[in-house]
Amino acid sequence: MADADEQAKLRSYLAAQSAKLPAAEIRARLDEAAQELLAALAGADDARAHRRPAPGEWSVAEIVDHVAVTLEDVLPLMRTLAGGARPAQGMVVSHAPANAAAPLAALLERLRRGQAAVSDFLAAQGGEPHTDLRVADGYFGEINWKGYALILRLHYRDHARQVARTLAAV
Repeated sequence: MADADEQAKLRSYLAAQSAKLPAAEIRARLDEAAQELLAALAGADDARAHRRPAPGEWSVAEIVDHVAVTLEDVLPLMRTLAGGARPAQGMVVSHAPANAAAPLAALLERLRRGQAAVSDFLAAQGGEPHTDLRVADGYFGEINWKGYALILRLHYRDHARQVARTLAAV
């Protein structure tokens, strides 16, 4: 039952915050969360980044790849909604790492590019266009483009903690 309670709290948080916070504030919070993840990655080298802490658990490289892919997939959804149209489908939740064998520096560059693109998008949304357009998501509820940005913020924070635990374990 705790999972249903957590889901209800998350849905409530996303609905309230996406209605209350301006895009500039969401951008600032997202940028801060991105910095948390990058700070957790500070000092990681390729050997440690590509080592799994235990069988079945993701390496740091896999985590970074997952976050970068998520950014790349969510940004078009945000652009579509802010542009006044509904995307053909909502967010894909289970992004399996596909490029995690790449050097950590390349993965980090991809992550930074993705974050910069989302941050630039949010900076350009001063007029808060089409916040009434939402996409139904089985887990997150009804999400508008600001809600997606807030999900990305939570995603960064969760994975920053995962990176710290993973680096400590390897």
